[in-house]
Amino acid sequence: MRSKGTALGVALAAMLACDAQTDPGYQGEPLVTLQGRVESSGELPPLEAAMLWQRGPPPGTEDQELATRAPVTSGFPATFTLRLYAPPPEAAFRTLATGAPRWARANAAAVPYGLSADQVPALPTAHNPNYTYDAEHWVVFLESDVPPSSLTEWWLGGALGAGYHLLRVAPLSGCITSAQLEACVAELVQRGVPDDGTDAPGTARGFCKAPYRLQPTTLSEAIVLRLGPPPAGGGPACP
Repeated sequence: MRSKGTALGVALAAMLACDAQTDPGYQGEPLVTLQGRVESSGELPPLEAAMLWQRGPPPGTEDQELATRAPVTSGFPATFTLRLYAPPPEAAFRTLATGAPRWARANAAAVPYGLSADQVPALPTAHNPNYTYDAEHWVVFLESDVPPSSLTEWWLGGALGAGYHLLRVAPLSGCITSAQLEACVAELVQRGVPDDGTDAPGTARGFCKAPYRLQPTTLSEAIVLRLGPPPAGGGPACP
């Protein structure tokens, strides 16, 4: 009996020791880790890096939700590491067509230090000098694998697997020509996208006339947040 009691005491002590060493703030292993830096022509103001889910249609950034934030280390360069521990919120999910894989997108951003989650939606229109976002990358979460020869494959630039991906966002350098438009429409029609002769949302011409193209890149590619005045506006609208 004495030996059994001793063994039980040792087991209980070991369990208590493990509980004492558990960090109550531990969130588990991150689903994705992204690194970057903040650049500024002047002294860096108090700010944090953040990941913001985009709830509106692409490429807009007017309806945002805070995913996570992280400190920005001082120095040159000023660096940060953003970790996401959970899938996107339901409000961020979208599809390109009925039955297509669901996806959500986010942008890395620099936000004022101590910003609360309910202040995030007002950032795009507040013209806060301590706010900027990385327009050159999207963080995309795919709920399922992207089928080859699908509209989603064309839009993403590849038949990507389920999970997190980093995509480069390349704005079109000029207006698409008639020949380029017809070639693009023909390809999307082969992928099952309707063409009714208009550029309405969801049609082949609507997708082809989007002012950007996406290109997958590695999750290790650095994200750069540049503080300062926004770049000058583009040229005249394409017909």
